Amino acid sequence: MNSLSSIFNIKKGDIVSIAGSGGKTTLMYRLANELKDKYKVLVTTSTKIYMPDKKYKIYTTVDSYINSFNKLDNGITVIAKDLNIESNKLIGINDDDLDILIKYFDIILIEADGSRGLPLKGWKEDEPVILKASNKTIGIIPANTINKNITTDFVHNHDEFNILTDYSNNLDFEAIGQICIRKDGLFKNSRGNLYLFLNQADTEEDIKNSGELFAYLEKYKHNFKTCWGSLKKEEYYEC
Repeated sequence: MNSLSSIFNIKKGDIVSIAGSGGKTTLMYRLANELKDKYKVLVTTSTKIYMPDKKYKIYTTVDSYINSFNKLDNGITVIAKDLNIESNKLIGINDDDLDILIKYFDIILIEADGSRGLPLKGWKEDEPVILKASNKTIGIIPANTINKNITTDFVHNHDEFNILTDYSNNLDFEAIGQICIRKDGLFKNSRGNLYLFLNQADTEEDIKNSGELFAYLEKYKHNFKTCWGSLKKEEYYEC
């Protein structure tokens, strides 16, 4: 069994954007905690994320970090462009902000997509928000949605999702294949090395479906590496 950081081959200098649905925030913080003892890790977003646990060093503006005297040697720092007090969400940074911050950190992790907590999503024209300096993109799909019926309360941006999957009523291998390989799908706007991560592979059925899906995807000429696991169980595997 592998660590998350080894599956994605995270190394000093990496700027990793995370898109998709079903565990982006958990994945980002899990990676950060794996890496914090050896590296200065920035956790941020290009969209919106909820205010994290106060155990992290949090800066709600870029300037507040730049002007601070408490820049950690190693560890996790959370930085945003602003804070929406009403929603308790951190507002995402942009390309210019990232250019300023790069020199202060060894590794940067960016949540670059939103799904409103739903298991699946389609992508509007400006989604996901992959910042230009990114050199790795991780796309997440929940393994426990494979072969499930697709309903409106299951999918964020349902209209876009319908177009992407040719109005499929079931999330079969063909539908997931379209999500992964189409230019308007999971890896839209992606940069650098690409990774498909099937999260929530918590049962034997999920694991079996994941393996069969990866075998099915081999029929396509894709340029992403495949891996699967369970953030809940902290078990991660490469294919």
